[in-house]
Amino acid sequence: MSTSLKRLQGRVALVTGGAAGIGAAAVRQWVEEGARVTFTDLNRDAGEALARDLGDACRFVQGNHTAEADNQAAVDATLQAFGQLDILYNNAGTIAQGGIGDMKAMRIEEVLRVNLLGPFLMVQAALPALRARARVRQCAILFTASVQSLIARPGYTAYGASKHGIGGLVGSLALELAPENIRVNAVCPGPVDTRLFRDGTRHIASDPAEVASKYMAGVPMGRFVEPQEVAQAASFLVSDQASAITGAMLPVDGGITAR
Repeated sequence: MSTSLKRLQGRVALVTGGAAGIGAAAVRQWVEEGARVTFTDLNRDAGEALARDLGDACRFVQGNHTAEADNQAAVDATLQAFGQLDILYNNAGTIAQGGIGDMKAMRIEEVLRVNLLGPFLMVQAALPALRARARVRQCAILFTASVQSLIARPGYTAYGASKHGIGGLVGSLALELAPENIRVNAVCPGPVDTRLFRDGTRHIASDPAEVASKYMAGVPMGRFVEPQEVAQAASFLVSDQASAITGAMLPVDGGITAR
């Protein structure tokens, strides 16, 4: 999407899970809006291809956000390339369906590690650089949460717990960091037609159209949310246009949470 807005001119962002889906949409939009962006992902091929496409304003660092050393390497690479860090976007995550009796401990631990512990560790790694920059200019931390950070659904027990945990983390960090000129918010997407969503719902039906119909039936607007729509909300929340907003969990869900 081409935009004339330059809301992020002069800003430097670090995005996790930036090679595809919502993360890639945000990386592209933020570069278009004037930011310089480092992003991480496990997928080296997709990450390198996106970085090549976006040019000098973008850097890719292969990494796993649940690994403290990888997180520090991403922060260090950002500072080396661009000299500052203004925005952290904790976007990387996983989807898991299963009720309380359906999931083994190993899978539960994996969901919580990817969706909750990883973002926590990424904030710890980025915070010194954000604090240093916030002495000069307001900084922002953003999370990709979920509608399941705001409402509960049966059959998503571990996933719902992990995403509700993000809501608690956003609120706690917002209060802790407000005196330090750092805002903390989250976008809460409904169903988004990404590879992650398709992989996570493949067991529901063999026909992707059947899966889509099932999920769209629960969305008042009757369609999937597009990755770019989440990226647009994310751009607003990390920009100066949202300078008085912190601790917000913004639904981008086609009306699901309005019921």
